[in-house]
Amino acid sequence: MYRYQRIGRVKNDKKSEAITWAKEIAEYINTKCSQVSVQVYAEVFGDLHIIYWHADYKDLATIESVLAQFMGDQEYWTLVNKGMEFFIEGSFRDTLLGSV
Repeated sequence: MYRYQRIGRVKNDKKSEAITWAKEIAEYINTKCSQVSVQVYAEVFGDLHIIYWHADYKDLATIESVLAQFMGDQEYWTLVNKGMEFFIEGSFRDTLLGSV
């Protein structure tokens, strides 16, 4: 089992819009792809300007398959670009965790 995590830092005055967009893109992925379920989180205590996305995959082949599906999806990329105005440029960080 693998867990993919992406985090992004929200611009100070864009938190509400960023949360709405984060849920919108997760819903888009979940609707288009049955191989993954993306969830959106925000810290309750601590750094309140970080948005988290988590997605669990059964194996590396599934990750590759899902990535390939969205690489050519123009609607997905339009949605991605729409959300960039809510986040600090260069603040995204991706992590892939393997179960132990």
